[in-house]
Amino acid sequence: MSNMMEADRIEAVDLSYREGSPVHHTADGCELYYEVEGQGPSITFVSTIYVVSTAWRAFTGNLVQDHQVLTYDLRNQGTSGDAALGFGQHTDDLLSLLDHLGIEKTYLVGTSISTLICRDFAVAHPDRVAGLVLIGTPLSPWGSNRRRRIAKSWLASVETGGPRALFDQIYPLVFGDKMLALGGNATYLALRERFLAMNTAEQLAENLRESIDASDDADLLRSITAPALLLNGDDDFCNSPASLHALAEILPEASVDIIEGCGHLPFFEATDRFQSSVAGFVAATEARAK
Repeated sequence: MSNMMEADRIEAVDLSYREGSPVHHTADGCELYYEVEGQGPSITFVSTIYVVSTAWRAFTGNLVQDHQVLTYDLRNQGTSGDAALGFGQHTDDLLSLLDHLGIEKTYLVGTSISTLICRDFAVAHPDRVAGLVLIGTPLSPWGSNRRRRIAKSWLASVETGGPRALFDQIYPLVFGDKMLALGGNATYLALRERFLAMNTAEQLAENLRESIDASDDADLLRSITAPALLLNGDDDFCNSPASLHALAEILPEASVDIIEGCGHLPFFEATDRFQSSVAGFVAATEARAK
């Protein structure tokens, strides 16, 4: 499939949790839901706070043919436990899950806010990261003022109007102008139904509060040793091509791939192109390592 913007395709996406699927118990007793599919180089998808892990099935069908794909719900997301201990806890949770599964080294794929989790993990555990794919990252070479103001406005929407108010605020931002026009009202309604089914007001509010306090210190990026791919749509509200290239100059080894006609979620709007970019990055990195 080339993209997921058609209403009938959105409605056909299976977001259900697999009966009997294993969960991982962290040291503090939190249960993390996860799924592992495929064989090959390990790729771990770190979900943003708005997208549960089961949604990645729709965007990784090609990747699972030649890679081991790990997806999981963050703490306080989906069916994972709700013992919220701060944004930094996500790094410890990821390490605990990788240890449990015996994954010594993996590629981390983050989108939007979860790219901060990937960054923090790569800084804290460089020996466990083969590479980073940062999709629509809100990280900026000029600090966190924009990201935090946006997060605070989204938090206010949740607190005053619930998940539907938040969806109505972010919908015209995260999707590209072209896709909004092509999708029309049917796509809006289909996506809104899925968003409301996946997220509770309490989970969204707590995760947004935690993300506001996450660090945006550029020195953290300079200490990352793993190669990185900055993957964006050319209509992303969060980062311009110029700011992405400036961000790439801070990272010791980074490249930029911009997908035309997409907004903040290129994996959703150009699914095949997204998977091809990730697979190409992994293959090139593996080849250099050998």
